[in-house]
Amino acid sequence: MSVSDSDFASNRQYDRQRRLLKARMRHADYGEIDILVRDVSEMGLGGRCDLDLAVGESVVILLPDCRPAPGKIAWRKGQSFGVQLEAQINPEAVRSRAPADRPADGYQVPEAFRPSGETKRPGFRTRVQGPDTNNKWR
Repeated sequence: MSVSDSDFASNRQYDRQRRLLKARMRHADYGEIDILVRDVSEMGLGGRCDLDLAVGESVVILLPDCRPAPGKIAWRKGQSFGVQLEAQINPEAVRSRAPADRPADGYQVPEAFRPSGETKRPGFRTRVQGPDTNNKWR
């Protein structure tokens, strides 16, 4: 099925919002796979993956911090694909996971990577003024 991107845009019922985030897709034949989500609308999304998906296959999209979204593959062109979702989602809620502002509770840095109390650098010497010469190594 070879249809240009402008044909897809004219057939869309909902405006798509650009996104670029990693997600997972549950597929009957391939299991859970990694996908790259490129855009999202209330009833669909566009993405990319390395697998050979067929139009009409049922999938479940697992977006970060959202409930699972079942749908069907609506189109495919190379590694790109579109999914028509069965129920509406809020495109504003579809975001990449934000990095943590603070460390996870209860996390302990392994002993080997903890900073030592010693601040002196081995092999590093400093100069001090000496009475008999202007420069003396310590």
